[in-house]
Amino acid sequence: MQGPKSRRAGVIVVAALAAALLPLASPSSAADTPSTSPVRFQVTTTTSWGDQVFAVGSDPALGSWDPARALPLDAHGYPAWDAEALVGSGSSVAYKYLVKGADGTITWEAGPDRSFLPRPDTALTTRDTFRRTPGTPASGIAPTCVTWSETWRYASVFNGCGDTRGLQVLYQDGSTSPCREVAAATTATFAGYGPHENHAVAVNHC
Repeated sequence: MQGPKSRRAGVIVVAALAAALLPLASPSSAADTPSTSPVRFQVTTTTSWGDQVFAVGSDPALGSWDPARALPLDAHGYPAWDAEALVGSGSSVAYKYLVKGADGTITWEAGPDRSFLPRPDTALTTRDTFRRTPGTPASGIAPTCVTWSETWRYASVFNGCGDTRGLQVLYQDGSTSPCREVAAATTATFAGYGPHENHAVAVNHC
């Protein structure tokens, strides 16, 4: 049977343990707060009167691929449309553009999903062209007769088409290389992904 002194000692030990564990039980901390990156989505496209252009994608700020919750873009620099959103950083974000007509119809741009890797608290601006017919200058992306490969230092782009093409490399963070005229059946060398692993994701017309 415990005496009064033993019980008091036990209470003191329990209280000390509770005080020590309290900071560990804190439900959240600044380190747990998800980081975000400011991204300005910018796309060039002509539209009809009453049309609205949107960016839609995998991040909640882009509607999680739901056109009804997509990010509306502003036409103050028409034919360039743009708007800024805070997207979650640390993982790749996939996105595309769509046009909602005045009659409610939705036109998704052609081609594969676009993507970029946002870095915490680092601003980024995409500079895209709405892709309509794949393989044409108006589509943004170069045709399949243009092929490419990369190393960390270089991105080699081969123009296998029958004529000279203006080409540029699109990187994972949304930036692009300078535009270069590449003659038919020749290879042009652009910058590679470098130490930050900013990989090339496509070759565009320019």
